[in-house]
Amino acid sequence: MIAMNESHSIQLNDPGEKPRETFIPFRRADVIEMCLADGQLNEAEQDRFRIFCRIIRAYYHYHFHTLLERLKDDFAAFDLDSDCRRYIEPPPEAAEAKIDAFFKDMKQILTKANFHPLNQEQLVRSFRDRSLIDLNIDVDFDMFDRYLCFYRGTSQATARKRMYRVYYQNVTFTALDRVVLLLRFKDRAYFERRGLKLSELHFTPGRTYLFYFKNVPKADLEIIFPNVRISMTLKDKILFLVPAVSVGMSSLLKISANLIMVTGFIIFLVGLRESAERLGVTREVIQHSLIPMIAALASVTLVLGGFAVGQYLSYKNKWVEFLNDVTQALFFRCVGINTGVFQCLIDTAEEEECKEAILAYYHLLTHGRKLTKEELDRTIEQWFETKFGVSINFDVEDALKKLRKIKGEVVFRNQDRDEIGKE
Repeated sequence: MIAMNESHSIQLNDPGEKPRETFIPFRRADVIEMCLADGQLNEAEQDRFRIFCRIIRAYYHYHFHTLLERLKDDFAAFDLDSDCRRYIEPPPEAAEAKIDAFFKDMKQILTKANFHPLNQEQLVRSFRDRSLIDLNIDVDFDMFDRYLCFYRGTSQATARKRMYRVYYQNVTFTALDRVVLLLRFKDRAYFERRGLKLSELHFTPGRTYLFYFKNVPKADLEIIFPNVRISMTLKDKILFLVPAVSVGMSSLLKISANLIMVTGFIIFLVGLRESAERLGVTREVIQHSLIPMIAALASVTLVLGGFAVGQYLSYKNKWVEFLNDVTQALFFRCVGINTGVFQCLIDTAEEEECKEAILAYYHLLTHGRKLTKEELDRTIEQWFETKFGVSINFDVEDALKKLRKIKGEVVFRNQDRDEIGKE
């Protein structure tokens, strides 16, 4: 099982001020225009800056397109949704290697897209809380061969929540803006050893699933897992049992006379005549009251049977209502599943890489003097804060690495072209 404990992961349940995000909440095209509108570049410099931005876009587009093709190739080995035939069926060891490569590449993309990992301890801690869905929801992590869970961004949201099944109330909760869940279940043999019926599972053993959600309540993170076990909370059990006991006692009082008669009749039939006589049921009573006895028996059967059926239907209705809550919560928050997630994440990662490199280049270009790494970091963060009212945690170290890498590759390719020209 893969469990992430990177130092930059954010503790979901830590109180206090909302942490600054490394995610830059503007489109790449908008970031370019924001830099040009800053008034620090003349017309000729603006043209050169646009050319630089086009080079950056082309560079990262090629890089991430290559990564996208590798992801598609690795995932094809265990993609059960594909409508294409397989030309070559990989051997088990090759398929396992592709799974390892796929998880490694997905972790790399999510990191580049400024997502943060959630480990099992953080997830379990969030499961203890409730926000919109009042259910006991249990996730069995032992069913997973491996998994990754990443999120990006937090915000405060408000939604209507039904309280005690009677009235609605506006509830404010913390939501995770984007959540990605990648997991692989253990094989069939594991579930068969546990005595679980495969036909009753809501997933396929041995299969890999990739989900992408938006605006997930922090305290309801468990609903995104496909192997959840749902049960009523203590509050719902009380709300269910109290009316049941009340109705049951009322019904028993109404049929108490008939119930005594039927009980005595049954005791008499099994041979316990003395006990039956204490209840007023004798041979003479039975001979003269056979039809009333049958009517009493039918009355008791109908009342108790009707009560049992009513309670069962009430329970099923509540259960359907619970499942509908979960379905509604997931349906309107799902961004993509399996291969549909690739393009979203690749595009996001490409945009983030470009924005960081462009911002670092622009502020180094326009500041007028050499900046230390710390000064550049502070300059960019203050620029966003003062001009756009946005607080971010700019990853200056990563941005400078990008610029050094791009410069090195451009120099290498120019030298390569010179050598070709000489030949």
